[in-house]
Amino acid sequence: MPQDTHETTPTQFAEAGGVRFAYRRFGRRGGTPLLLLGYFTANLDRWDPKVTNGFAAEREVILVDYPGIGGSSGETPSTVAALTKACVEFCGALGLTRFDVLGFSLGGMIAQQLAADHPEMVRRIILTGTGPRGGEGMVFEELSADELDDEVGLIMNAFFTQSEPGKTAGRAYLERLKLRADNPDAPVRQVRRSQPARRSKLRQRFRSCLPTAAIRLPMALSTASTAREQTSREQPSSALPGWQSACSCSGKSCPG
Repeated sequence: MPQDTHETTPTQFAEAGGVRFAYRRFGRRGGTPLLLLGYFTANLDRWDPKVTNGFAAEREVILVDYPGIGGSSGETPSTVAALTKACVEFCGALGLTRFDVLGFSLGGMIAQQLAADHPEMVRRIILTGTGPRGGEGMVFEELSADELDDEVGLIMNAFFTQSEPGKTAGRAYLERLKLRADNPDAPVRQVRRSQPARRSKLRQRFRSCLPTAAIRLPMALSTASTAREQTSREQPSSALPGWQSACSCSGKSCPG
């Protein structure tokens, strides 16, 4: 039987902590699964198929919508610690007891908190386009879901440089998002506007990240230079197998 891919795997649901989580699970079973935690306002459809299918060729991949995002029910937590608690409850519902985590932007903040609070669950983490508590530009006072009114502009300006190679990469990414044509996730815009009171909490969400010095497990960094340097200062060098920055946010602050 052919293996499911990013484009074909069905959306599933799991109940935990009063939330009905939307998630997708695909790839090669049998090894340590990889949990992917996305950026601010990202639903299941905003993961790049080139990335997810690449991982899924070698291991099982799990994508999840945060509470109140996309197809998941409930209210979106206003702090990283609360989002982390929700992720732990989701993992419990799936019976995940040991896994790796890739956290992008806001997801990287959650990954750090998850590794600090539950080192028995997390084997390794990859941090991409993110930073530690107190990282430069990590307060996001003006962050708002209103930016979704121009989602293409938000993605192109936040995650890709304005050089021609950066713009080309951004346009290619946006085209790849169209590869999953059937059974899309619920739009984030609809969910947020149906619960306007939540929007006032979004700006507070990034104030509760922890210092990476609290993490004691293998970590790989692929992030903007300033965040990478600060994380490296806080984290023992032996625990940081450094990567050259692959984040298109390099030179600017990721928006979460």
